[in-house]
Amino acid sequence: MRITVLGGLMPGIVAVPVTVVALAAAGWAAIASWGVGPPTALWTDLAYRGFGMPLIVAGGVLWTRGSRARVGVLLIALGTTYYLQYLRVSGHQALFAVGFCLAFLYVGVFGHLALSLPSGRLRGSGDRAYVAICYLACVGTQVGRYLADRPSGTWNYNIGQVNTGWAIAGSLILAVLGVTGIVIVSRRLLAALAVRRRRTGPVWAVMIIAGVLLIASALTSATGLPLRFRLVVEVLMLGGGAAGLVMAYLVSAGLQWRREMHIAELPAVLGQLDAEPLDTLQRSLAEAVGDPTLRLLLPRQGGVLTDLTGRRANEGRDPARALTPVSRGDGLLCVVEHDAALSETSRTTAIAFALAGLVMENVRLYTQVNESRRRLLEAELAERRRIERALHDGAQQGFFAVLTLLGMAHSRAGAEGSDQLTALLGTAKNQLTESIKTLRELSQGLHPRSLVQYGLRDTVAGLARDHGGRVEYEVPDRRWPPDAESTAYFVIAEGVTNAVKHATPGTAIRVVVTPDGDGLLVAVTDDGQGGADVLGSGLRGLTERVAAAGGELRVHSPRGGGTRLVARLPGGLPTHSPSPTEGDER
Repeated sequence: MRITVLGGLMPGIVAVPVTVVALAAAGWAAIASWGVGPPTALWTDLAYRGFGMPLIVAGGVLWTRGSRARVGVLLIALGTTYYLQYLRVSGHQALFAVGFCLAFLYVGVFGHLALSLPSGRLRGSGDRAYVAICYLACVGTQVGRYLADRPSGTWNYNIGQVNTGWAIAGSLILAVLGVTGIVIVSRRLLAALAVRRRRTGPVWAVMIIAGVLLIASALTSATGLPLRFRLVVEVLMLGGGAAGLVMAYLVSAGLQWRREMHIAELPAVLGQLDAEPLDTLQRSLAEAVGDPTLRLLLPRQGGVLTDLTGRRANEGRDPARALTPVSRGDGLLCVVEHDAALSETSRTTAIAFALAGLVMENVRLYTQVNESRRRLLEAELAERRRIERALHDGAQQGFFAVLTLLGMAHSRAGAEGSDQLTALLGTAKNQLTESIKTLRELSQGLHPRSLVQYGLRDTVAGLARDHGGRVEYEVPDRRWPPDAESTAYFVIAEGVTNAVKHATPGTAIRVVVTPDGDGLLVAVTDDGQGGADVLGSGLRGLTERVAAAGGELRVHSPRGGGTRLVARLPGGLPTHSPSPTEGDER
């Protein structure tokens, strides 16, 4: 922790004093040159003397940010070296010589800065050669002019000078270098990756405009145009360049801040996602990092990557694209394919991708839990059907055989006139009949056979008949997947049972089943006294059963206002509706 803190403080410890010293030197140069030469308009003086100061301040701010430290150093160098020209107002020969020879060093720094955006690093030998030529030309032509022309006296921007051959050559060389630099930067801007172009495009655009004005200034100087006209061009270059560059960086910083705000909001957005809409996750992540081309690639068997539509990802390496794997432990959750420029904002990008990894992990766990629930539900339904068949085909049929034998014995005892035996056999027959009825109700409660054979509508109709017409129902004559129909039936049965048991006698009970997309919506309503115990074992178990089927159960039971159960269940394409002749008898 201590090392991290010191590492975070180190740029500020260096940048602040350097910035203060640079501002002090710039202020001294501006004050020393004030009033030297013919008077000019105040706005001209402010533009000439104030050009470098906002650049120094902006550079100091960027230096404290690790990702832009190099750009910050170059901005401070650009602002500071600009004021070297004001040493030419000094009467000291050595200071005058330094000021004269380094008067246009800042133009070389400007070229260095233009080619090193956005990271502050030159990209290759071509860039380094161009920058070296810029420095050599900006300094070398002035050194040659100093040695050849032997300048003396007081020099300032508002004092006209003789346009010598060295002066013309130096201006033309700077103009050629300026044109070359604009061509390089323009091509780089057009060829830049979309993310980088959006992020640093404003800065590049200002650099190009400033370069055009710099070329115009060099040409006006080389052609010997009046000093007044040259001052106007240079004021536009200096004032507009400084203000535009700072504003462009502020815009870029604002875009970066906006991206960071998007990333700060990303946990809340991703927290609202469930397992299914990975396309929403992809869209939210793309918006957060500012890359609309971002894609989530999912690992499949054999190491193949596919996008969210199932199409196989392109295995060719595109230098404009980057692949960032997102893993948990030894498991690969997904691969994020994105604009390669995002790699330059490693901190914010890493945070966003880490959050996406958490969501992907939750999606995986959510899917596993749902799959386990589904399998448990299927196993439970299969076991219920097995027990129902065992009771119906085994025990219930055996009881019917015993009931038949008891009936025969009861009839024979009556014919033989044995009243005591007749009464005894009649009692046994009645008790066995009640036991069979109880067994039938038990098997129906486990899993109604009519639900498998005839569907939800006929089964609810039978449930309504069993309750003497107290239950009104509206159920479509169609089929849903077995687990959806079974869960819907248990919701209806539990709701009706609770209404009969706890509601006021004679309370109307209404069952409504409506299609809901591919699924169904089940509502059981009574106008009883309400106050159902949502945390009771019955409703809690029903809630878990509905959740296991991938649905949701809501209970609304205000005291004195009746009770309403509403279950939303997922489904699939409806199966066919079998005719009454299909299957066994009811």
